[in-house]
Amino acid sequence: MRKFLVALTLLSFAFAAGAETSIEQIADAHPRGQIEISNVAGEIQVRGWERDQVKVTGELGRGTNRLIFEPEGTRTFIKVEVPDNYGNVRGSDLEVMVPEGSRVTIAAVSADISVGKVRGALRIQSVSGDIEVEIFEEDVEAKTVSGDLEIRGHDEDSLLTLTTVSGDGQVTNIRGELVAQSVTGSLDIRSSELRRARLRTTNGDIELATGMGEGARFDMEAINGDLLLDILGDINAEFDIETFNGSIDNSFGPDSVRASKYAPGRVLRFIHGDGDARIRIKTLNGGIELRGR
Repeated sequence: MRKFLVALTLLSFAFAAGAETSIEQIADAHPRGQIEISNVAGEIQVRGWERDQVKVTGELGRGTNRLIFEPEGTRTFIKVEVPDNYGNVRGSDLEVMVPEGSRVTIAAVSADISVGKVRGALRIQSVSGDIEVEIFEEDVEAKTVSGDLEIRGHDEDSLLTLTTVSGDGQVTNIRGELVAQSVTGSLDIRSSELRRARLRTTNGDIELATGMGEGARFDMEAINGDLLLDILGDINAEFDIETFNGSIDNSFGPDSVRASKYAPGRVLRFIHGDGDARIRIKTLNGGIELRGR
């Protein structure tokens, strides 16, 4: 009986050590400081608030070593520390409140990431986790390998840089400048007005619906993917469009012509309106479609 009780006690301690651990930590922070967050797996939710404090709540997954929470000057470092061999470690869920003017950097492997009401610059990276971000006027950079991207703006001028390998991206209500690149992921972009857009894909499709700012410069390129440009509002641009083995469909201007009498390929070069903007679109095997409203 005594041996049974000792074994039961040891088992209870082992279970407690391996159970999820609730966390809650808070510290003063600079209103426009740098927040760095790292979490291998689970979930990361970051929200801006009006307090000059950083608050971390949530649960550490089983097998996690500890939460590192280090405020120092204008920088706050938050990391879920896991063993070197973290194959059996359960994911940790973090909810982080930061001053709304903070600059935030987030790194994850398989954790899903959500950021809202943060007006400072954002640098976000995940391997297989999804990324969901609300953006304002500051620069935003988001990278993922296989996770999906969802970016929601407030029609404020900013620079948005997106990179994805196989994840899909959806972008709405942005303005200013956009740089996006994918391998097999598709991108669906909706903007009231862009001044600069540089979009690249290998095998994914890209749909861009936007108004053109004064002197706009758009550059879209694909190898095997299809490209759609839907121009909202007045069209004043010089177009340079080319495909080696695809089609070109133009709803508001002239038709494309063969690039060569002896080789495949089609080209479409024309000026619509005063030609203030410059639009370049090129594919190898994918189709190209132009729309105007």
